Amino acid sequence: MSPTKLRHVPAISAWRRRFLVRVLGAVAVMQAPAVVLLASVLSEATRVPLAACAVASVALHLAAVSVLVHRLRWWIDDVRTPWWRTWILEVPYAVYASGCFLATPIAWTLLLGGAVLALVGHPLRSVTVGLGSLYALTWTLALWGSTVGRAWARVTRVEVPVVGLPAAFDGYRVAHVSDVHCGPYVPGWMFRRWATSVRGLDPDLIALTGDLITVGEGYLDDVTSFARSLNAPDGVIACMGNHDYYQTADGVVRALAQADVTLLRNRSVAVSRGGARLHFAGVDDRSSKLDDVDRALCEVPVGEPVVMLAHDPAGWPELVRRGVALTLSGHTHGGQFGLPIGPRMNLGRFASRFSAGLFRDGASALFVSRGIGTTGVPTRVGMAPEIALLVLRRA
Repeated sequence: MSPTKLRHVPAISAWRRRFLVRVLGAVAVMQAPAVVLLASVLSEATRVPLAACAVASVALHLAAVSVLVHRLRWWIDDVRTPWWRTWILEVPYAVYASGCFLATPIAWTLLLGGAVLALVGHPLRSVTVGLGSLYALTWTLALWGSTVGRAWARVTRVEVPVVGLPAAFDGYRVAHVSDVHCGPYVPGWMFRRWATSVRGLDPDLIALTGDLITVGEGYLDDVTSFARSLNAPDGVIACMGNHDYYQTADGVVRALAQADVTLLRNRSVAVSRGGARLHFAGVDDRSSKLDDVDRALCEVPVGEPVVMLAHDPAGWPELVRRGVALTLSGHTHGGQFGLPIGPRMNLGRFASRFSAGLFRDGASALFVSRGIGTTGVPTRVGMAPEIALLVLRRA
């Protein structure tokens, strides 16, 4: 009988302490209007003084936030979380917190406006009704985004002109998947459904652009299972992402090797069609300073087109200068929250101008996937999970 693996409790370093303070501070700002709303509703329903109801509301919210504190405290998914903790505690809290986040600007406006009106003798009833209606809407959106919305991957089909593409590769189909983030929020039925969708696109090749796990080694079997369930005539290739190194040195490398995935760590491979070749290269994780563009491109003959897998799109300007025809990236998740009126109206714009979709600079193109999994809150609103089918065309 094998010994039970125990959870490793990560140390509270200075960095982690600052991180926790920032996160909990943001949570306090986002949830304060909901605290006021609950206190007002309790007071109206029970005729108990507002001050006492405010204390009860704060206590209930602190109890709910303990779910988040527990997740942040453990930090490492080095063993599997019981399903009930994820789906009965963590996902419901994510729905609540995401709804509060979506409501924050309008909620604070109503709250502050109500406070001003109260000073001149107007009742607060209208503020309570307004906040209640607002939260009913945002919590409904968050409920969708934490369940169906993040499980239902949308397929994006894009034709990409590639300068120098040989005629034999005109119409070549690349399925691009990024940021799977295997972990407690991605059960087997979910990633198997995604894999079925990818296979159904009948791609010539499948490209995985990093962040196959979230953190730790407890879900590496899921990485292997997901990758094994993918197949294409020219195989499956991948590059590493920043999360693939969080609390593991080579766990993802081992998981992909077991699935016979070609991992491109600062190297390239070539696909042949008759006498023509198309090169696929990959750079290692940029944030870990493991990327080496020179090594990745050293075996690509000058003048022959190359498709680069690079998890973080921040390095694209250098790849443009190096003449890379097409770069495939992820990392941003499209911010996970956005307006469904275009791929670039999303929170990812605060982190990168290459937040989602297709970009061009001269003869070079970049496609940034919205990703298929999540980090932080397991919620997507307006930025659905994405499987991209890129059809390469001669420019």
